Amino acid sequence: MNGASSLVWAGAAAAVLGVLLLRRAWGLPRRSAALNGAAWALLFVSAALGIAGNGAWGAAMVSLFGMGTAALLLAQAAATARPGKTRASDRKAHMLPAKGEPRRIGRRLLTFLVTVPLAMLASLLLALAARTLAGLGGWAEADSNGLTLLLLPLLWGILAFALLMMPRRRTQILWLLLPAAASLGLIWIGGAA
Repeated sequence: MNGASSLVWAGAAAAVLGVLLLRRAWGLPRRSAALNGAAWALLFVSAALGIAGNGAWGAAMVSLFGMGTAALLLAQAAATARPGKTRASDRKAHMLPAKGEPRRIGRRLLTFLVTVPLAMLASLLLALAARTLAGLGGWAEADSNGLTLLLLPLLWGILAFALLMMPRRRTQILWLLLPAAASLGLIWIGGAA
């Protein structure tokens, strides 16, 4: 980390401490709101310090320290965990129909189409609308493009999860159409400006 400011180093230390504190809070027999809050506050402070120190590069460096610490803790937990006592199920929950049940291939295919390509398209439109807003707000083109690349997978994951949790197909379609239509309108306004 040549040329990293002291704020980035402080942010990296806060990220490591935040992850360790979060692991401690989650390992307690009863949840502690105070420890959870303190851990998340440290993680937010670490991100703010990284950004204040070296912008997006500083935020990336600070997040690497936090993610590295989390990966080490997960590896340690996986290596020391004892196997469970109950036998794993032969059938995944609702993945395959039981004998005699209809396969519902069309319904499953439609769920795939809604949550993968259509949700990706809606997320792309939302990310492009955010890029348009950033451009209208005076952001540099590179920063606007970076925002788009950051938001697309994030929005796609959130939207796909939300769609899979909805029991009705009509609600799913509404959740795809409304943001997509609003985004298209914003993109059109930004293109005309």
